[in-house]
Amino acid sequence: MAADQARVAVVAGATGLVGQAVLAALLTAESRKAPSAPAAGAPETSGTTVHVLHAKGRRAPALAHPRLQLHAVDFAAMPALPPVDDVYITLGTTMAAAGSQSAFRAVDYDAVMATARAARAAGATRCGVVTAMGANARSRIFYNRVKGEVERDLQLLGFETLVIARPSLLMGERRALQQAHRPAESLSLKLFQWLNPLLPANYRARPGADVARALVHAVQSGRPGLQVLSGRALQAR
Repeated sequence: MAADQARVAVVAGATGLVGQAVLAALLTAESRKAPSAPAAGAPETSGTTVHVLHAKGRRAPALAHPRLQLHAVDFAAMPALPPVDDVYITLGTTMAAAGSQSAFRAVDYDAVMATARAARAAGATRCGVVTAMGANARSRIFYNRVKGEVERDLQLLGFETLVIARPSLLMGERRALQQAHRPAESLSLKLFQWLNPLLPANYRARPGADVARALVHAVQSGRPGLQVLSGRALQAR
């Protein structure tokens, strides 16, 4: 894409704590303008155009914006995507919500990889994804192993820039996003509020908005290769 043109991004998982903040960051960023004045009657170069993917039958982001397009998709049978430059993947569930290991994997591995492959096929060169602290493809813990496997396999797709955010516990108001209440997570957050100042940086709970801003900043910087963001790298920018 020419340097004076705005980029096109795909976001999957835009109704979650991090995803909704990624979407907001992309849509509120200052518009980039071409270095020379546009021809009479021609529009100025706008900000990032964003295509949001959401599962068929599930709620879409309750947001309208001239640079936003919503697409209801079946992640198990992904359609071809429009030409795209960047992809942000913040899909994720919990074992309790999924109900089984296979259902969890269908979201946290299969849907993530399907989105990344479709975006790569559509021309994406930059990818930002949220996994979790402790991600390890060889872990004996199922949750960590799935997160590690998706990290490993994303690196095989050929993105010029791959940014992986590994937050610890995410802070934010899920009820405002119409997400199901997570009792265990709520209890952990209360504990983290007391312990956060005493914990090593990598273990501290982070607001979802901070993680989103760090992820978008790293992807848009376009530094070649793999970047893993954790700890202080996920602080507000």
